[in-house]
Order: sequence, then C-alpha cells, then structure tokens
Amino acid sequence: MRGRGIGAGLVRRARVIARDEMGLEQLRLAARGGTGLEDFYGRLGWREIGRWPGALRLAAEDDRDEILMVLTPL
Repeated sequence: MRGRGIGAGLVRRARVIARDEMGLEQLRLAARGGTGLEDFYGRLGWREIGRWPGALRLAAEDDRDEILMVLTPL
C-alpha cells in the first residue's frame, strides 16, 4: 500500500484536527530508525529534534535509533 498517499493524508488530517479542533500548537512523535520514516515525516514538514541511538531492540543484534520529531507551527 506504500506510495498511494494514504499515510500522508492521515498525517495531514491529524494536523488539521490537532490545530483546529484541539487548539494545539505543536505535535511530537518518536519513530523507529532504519525504516525511512524520518524521510516520510520530513516531507510532511516534520523535523528531527533528537535521537536515542540504539534505543529500540527489535531482535538480537538489531538495535535501532529512536528518532524524535516535531511539527510546528501547526
């Protein structure tokens, strides 16, 4: 289902709800590194504000960074 715009549409709608219905000024998220999510969110205006190297263990000898991202202003 990748590449069809479904995820981007959901993220954009969440942004509108957060701003218009909830009155939020900022959204934050944590994403697993090594999956391309930082690029996906980056294309939607999110920026990386930090990372915890090797914070997520998926399997023996498969540790991934946890990437912290922010979207502001909404």
